[in-house]
Amino acid sequence: MTFARFRRSHLATGGLGLLALLACSFDLKDLRSEDRPNVKTVEAIPSANSREGLPGVLDRRLPSASGGSVTLRELRGENGTICVFLSSECPISNGYVPTMNQLAADVSKQGVKVVGINSNDGPSLHDLAAHRKEFAIQFPVVKDAGAIVASEWKVSHCPEAVILDRQGTIQYRGRIDDRYSRRGGAANDVQCFDLAVALQEVLAGTPVTVPETKVVGCPITRRMAGAPKSSAITYAEHVAPVLQKNCENCHREGGIGPFALQSYEQAASWADDIREFTANRQMPPWFPEDGAGDFHNRRVLSADEIALIGNWVESGCATGDLTRLPPPRRYSDDWTYGTPDLIVQTSESFHVPADGKDIYRCFVIPTDYDTDQFVQAVEVRPGNNRVVHHVIVFLDTTDRSQKLDESDPGPGYSTSAGFPGFLPSGGLGGWAPGNLPRQLPTGIAKVLPAKAKLVVQVHYHPSGKAEQDQTQIGVYFNKEQVTRVVRVIPVMPFGGPWSGMKIPAGDDNAEVRCSLTMPRDGMALNVTPHMHLLGKDMALTATLPDGTMVPLIKLQRWDFNWQESYQYREPITLPKGTRLDLVAHFDNSSSNPANPHHPPRTVKWGENTVDEMCIAFLEFVPTEVARSADDLKAPTAGELLREAILARFGDNVKPRRNPSDR
Repeated sequence: MTFARFRRSHLATGGLGLLALLACSFDLKDLRSEDRPNVKTVEAIPSANSREGLPGVLDRRLPSASGGSVTLRELRGENGTICVFLSSECPISNGYVPTMNQLAADVSKQGVKVVGINSNDGPSLHDLAAHRKEFAIQFPVVKDAGAIVASEWKVSHCPEAVILDRQGTIQYRGRIDDRYSRRGGAANDVQCFDLAVALQEVLAGTPVTVPETKVVGCPITRRMAGAPKSSAITYAEHVAPVLQKNCENCHREGGIGPFALQSYEQAASWADDIREFTANRQMPPWFPEDGAGDFHNRRVLSADEIALIGNWVESGCATGDLTRLPPPRRYSDDWTYGTPDLIVQTSESFHVPADGKDIYRCFVIPTDYDTDQFVQAVEVRPGNNRVVHHVIVFLDTTDRSQKLDESDPGPGYSTSAGFPGFLPSGGLGGWAPGNLPRQLPTGIAKVLPAKAKLVVQVHYHPSGKAEQDQTQIGVYFNKEQVTRVVRVIPVMPFGGPWSGMKIPAGDDNAEVRCSLTMPRDGMALNVTPHMHLLGKDMALTATLPDGTMVPLIKLQRWDFNWQESYQYREPITLPKGTRLDLVAHFDNSSSNPANPHHPPRTVKWGENTVDEMCIAFLEFVPTEVARSADDLKAPTAGELLREAILARFGDNVKPRRNPSDR
């Protein structure tokens, strides 16, 4: 049920308010200051027993994004007012714009007005007007310079909502609904319509049952105009080099990050977020544990760098001598290795709606090569950084993907996360924020089979306004002689959906184990773990025939929203007979904010996001060089399946092609 549909039925029948309220799980205690993130411009939320009206704030004249100035009293509705605090840079705030637009239209019939307030110091009135136009905001937006209103009302985050009754008294403060359980997480199905329930109670003249809720969003920020110029730790000499090395690749103008971190003003605005997200190692997004695999794309801040950022924020965000800033990095829109040999994209753009859950869309792109092609590198260029989350490129040598495409209107077809709806004949890699293309070692290639179809799966997340995307894939072919081709072995419970894997309801640490044996001598190049929303952690270990144990990867924390492949700096030798052991844990408890089931239910293997999977795709090449052209052919889907059976049951099943045994 959409928020808008709920609102219409909810206002018509008061009984739904109680039902919706009972369906939610609220924390009814007062939120203490230590429960809220520290924000420099505002105080933490106080207890619920101080919600008096604030006529001084209501009569304060505020610049309007539409021109002129206006007071909140002048914007008030006859029966109540909803003030929602917005940010033009916060993706969560922007994502709620369609919801608030619909709400504004619905409640206007009830004599309630919606007003947007921007209390962040960064954007100008011109910026606010441009943002209102870009996102088609259908209600008034005012500028709260100096965060005076936010401070008086104890509002600290965007998008935080405040309900004023007809007398101008605050009756509710908090989240709009429970769509987001944490920063950086994907949108969930809404279970608790907190703002709608509170508004219904205000309109009914009854006390608001839950007057305060905790907000998931971005802190209200300021530019630190009063920051000291000098200190033991300064932006120019200490912090800027760390941000440039570790953050700018995504957080730059035109980058994939929701805001840039290329200047002092930008860094100071997001200082508290930078401190919080680096301290808990959410940023940069990197989950493998050190010592279990040495990877090319490692993105980790050292303990000293994290402490430096924290100390800089705590000491007031000193600027330092800006003449000592590191030289600015230049970012090119050109392809990394020059113009690719093959550039593919969909024939038309894909429309991403303004609102709703994340979308996984597969685009089928046929190739017309009469012979197999050897691929050395692949580069993915998102067409729209605002909505593209990650990309995976699969290979299909059958007609299955084409039929799926033909049965689904519009460009491509919908699918669940990570699975393209058919058994792939391999893949060419993918992209996630922060990933850079890598060339395979000399003589090693991936195979693009003759007449194969590229199936490009793109994970989209709505931005709050309608968007278009047309992502490009650049393919570089090998220019030197190829002696080995990449194969893939999926380490997973044998049989996948027929394995009997179950994640019991309520279990916060359900364990899944499986083992396979290397069917031939090989060298591991890359590993791609895959689970769904209940995934907690995963480890893959190799035990060599001589008993030596080699950790291949250990994800100390699984995050469904940051799926990527991990390429080893140097190939890892895995002789025939090496046992591959995978152990993973899942959290199917009600305390897991990513759990899609309320209450939890037993979850089995399945293709849908609300089901589960447990796989580590290990890419490897034979240790010995190819002895014939047959050894360099792409494996068919059947041969891949046969090799998986061989890995499970050993030499009782003979592989069709085995270069190392010839």
